Amino acid sequence: MLSNYELYENRYPGCACDIPAHTYTFPFEPNPDWSGYYSYAPEIQEYFIRFYTKYNLEPFVVLGTEVVAAEWHDLEGKWHVQLKRKDGSTFEDTCNVLINGSGVLTKWKWPAIDGLHDFKGVLAHSAYWPQDLDWTDKRVAVIGTGSSSIQMVPKLAATASSVTVFMRNQTYIAPQFGANVTNKEADPAAMDPAAAGKHQYTEKEKQRFRDDPEYHLEYRKKVEGSIVGGWDMFNRGTDLNIQVRELMQNQMRDRLGNREDLKERIIPTWSPGCRRLTPGEGYLEALIKENVTCNFDGIDGVNATGLLTGKGEQVDVDILVCATGFDVQYLPHFRIVGLGAQVMQDQTTPNVYASIAAPGFPNYFVINGPRGNWGQGCALPSHETQMEYILQCCRKMQEDQIKSMHPKEKITTQLNAYEDAWHEKSVNGRIHIWPGSLLHHLKYLKRPRYEHYEIDYKDPDNVFAFLGNGRTISQVKHGAGAPVPYIRNDEDTPWDIE
Repeated sequence: MLSNYELYENRYPGCACDIPAHTYTFPFEPNPDWSGYYSYAPEIQEYFIRFYTKYNLEPFVVLGTEVVAAEWHDLEGKWHVQLKRKDGSTFEDTCNVLINGSGVLTKWKWPAIDGLHDFKGVLAHSAYWPQDLDWTDKRVAVIGTGSSSIQMVPKLAATASSVTVFMRNQTYIAPQFGANVTNKEADPAAMDPAAAGKHQYTEKEKQRFRDDPEYHLEYRKKVEGSIVGGWDMFNRGTDLNIQVRELMQNQMRDRLGNREDLKERIIPTWSPGCRRLTPGEGYLEALIKENVTCNFDGIDGVNATGLLTGKGEQVDVDILVCATGFDVQYLPHFRIVGLGAQVMQDQTTPNVYASIAAPGFPNYFVINGPRGNWGQGCALPSHETQMEYILQCCRKMQEDQIKSMHPKEKITTQLNAYEDAWHEKSVNGRIHIWPGSLLHHLKYLKRPRYEHYEIDYKDPDNVFAFLGNGRTISQVKHGAGAPVPYIRNDEDTPWDIE
């Protein structure tokens, strides 16, 4: 079932990743067989399904089940989680540690436009695309200017009789990432990096990646370095920030040709990175095609045959595409009740420590939550580092007989006060992204700072209960033959006692 691409979201035409394929992997799980420098969604899914199968993860995954609510029971030191199956039946499970890995982009939504579902043509959403949809010689309208719209508009414009793009926001169309990374050593005929569909790895390149893991590793590092090495351009007000802003603006002007109307409406005045950069190959070129119209009048409503603009004009279409993305919520989609019966969803703004934990909600951790690395590079290194962080916390709780831990309120408030490079990315005056680079974020999360946490022991009157009877596990296992790993030749050799 998992291999059926049609069952999943984000299947729209042109769906691809904005991160080069060789670094859009788990950092420890390379794939030598990527077809091109950027990969489309089906190939990316195949990679993750192979990973799922290779590590036999199926016994640990429950599908078709929705998390409805979670409540912390302090006396037990456990979360009680309410769950609902597809058939509507509900049940409860408990856990000592609750990890929310659902992310903020998990629930796609129809836009709140009057009469949307009165439309009698084909109504499609970027996250739930009808796989048999043929737009050849059809009149198409696209609502939205985010990454999904940027990727699909060139595909739609190639064969549709007309495409009307309803636009509201400005966005940067970035140059290709890592354009200076070549692979001529593996094959002199290797192509230079290019957009999805315009670059293919040769069989000779792939074979070198397969046969020489060290060479492949160095190639992956070069690609990743070309992305993370550019963070200084996001550092607001620096010379590089200003230079890159002017460069991208000029490139967009050149690509829009003589369309002065679009230049004024589309090219941002704010700094690159305030919205995530998208290397939108062919997007600007599609917007100036004869069969494409950009509409900035807003939408008053939808009726049976099309859309009514803010100026009262009717635009009739055969296919209405909502490239409006997801219901972005910085707070979880399911109700969470923590200490003192406080409900997380009652917060006016999420109060999350370093993207990973929340004051007042013990033993609750988040993967790439608010204040995470959303602005630069691939999310997967952050995910790996956050899981390692959480496992370190779990191990400490298990070994030291800790009932619960959660970040201190004052410490969390101090951390969230930092603005730094992303000030222009604020939401209601609050920055919801890590205030530094990807590398900065990973370094911070490499080890927990337990002094930043409120810690409650299972037995507060005997916090040394974990010492047991004075013997180590290795002594119980091996008796007088227990290993002595601290005896070594090199002081830098790591050691530990079981």
